[in-house]
Amino acid sequence: MSIIFENVTYTYMPNTPYQRTAIQNINLTINKGEFVGIIGHTGSGKSTLVQHMNGLINPTSGQVTVDGVDLKLKNQAARDARRRVGMVFQYPEHQLFEETIYQDIAFGPKNLGVPEEEMEKRVRRAMDFVGLDFETFKDRSPFNLSGGQMRRVAIAGVIALEPDYLALDEPAAGLDPRGRDEIFGQIVKLHQKTGITVILVSHNMEDVARFASRVLVMNGGQVSLDGPPSEIFGSGRKELQGAGVDVPPLTALIDKLQANGLPIENGAMTTEAAVKEILKAVRGHKHA
Repeated sequence: MSIIFENVTYTYMPNTPYQRTAIQNINLTINKGEFVGIIGHTGSGKSTLVQHMNGLINPTSGQVTVDGVDLKLKNQAARDARRRVGMVFQYPEHQLFEETIYQDIAFGPKNLGVPEEEMEKRVRRAMDFVGLDFETFKDRSPFNLSGGQMRRVAIAGVIALEPDYLALDEPAAGLDPRGRDEIFGQIVKLHQKTGITVILVSHNMEDVARFASRVLVMNGGQVSLDGPPSEIFGSGRKELQGAGVDVPPLTALIDKLQANGLPIENGAMTTEAAVKEILKAVRGHKHA
């Protein structure tokens, strides 16, 4: 069970004056159950890469397969494979269009031919997942909600499809810190509960460091770094900065404390872990 890119290149508007190669010669395997963070400067190819994962766009050359099925094919197996990858775009609330929240979340499952009885169960589960009470919200218009609530409805619409893979392109863009924490808390909960593969595109290094178990760094349309967060934000930081990406604020803070003589371990990826390391180092420093 995996998404595999083999020598994938994609060129926008080929054979025109506006021709631009967005990704080139990508060889990549994303395995079932991983939580992968994709980072890189604007224009590095992150969104183009992710849009290949459910056949939204097809390679100019090369092949993308989901669970062994080539997404470019026109048969039922390819259609089923594309549906196994749910996609949440940046500002997904712009995709809302139905009269009620229930209808909007049910739209995808309905198109899959899910029976009405099962569909209601899926909508209930999806709304519960994003923290919206079914009875309170099901008959409301999605356009009378706050921005954060609209974002939750859009994500619920993808969750209701019950995909094996969930690709999220800047899902917390524009949300306040509380809204962002709630969205990511639910995504992590879903990942831990179901084992769903999560692919997260983000400009927020702190989010990637906290949640991802594997980080891909895009630069010039290629994957320039691939490894665990502790490695990417630790020994890989020179290459990271060469790709136009900053280390997380937490890592930068630890660097400064180390430079000032505090012997802190550099593997902390969360605030809680960093506090423990700092306290441990301070106590050790006092007793030295």
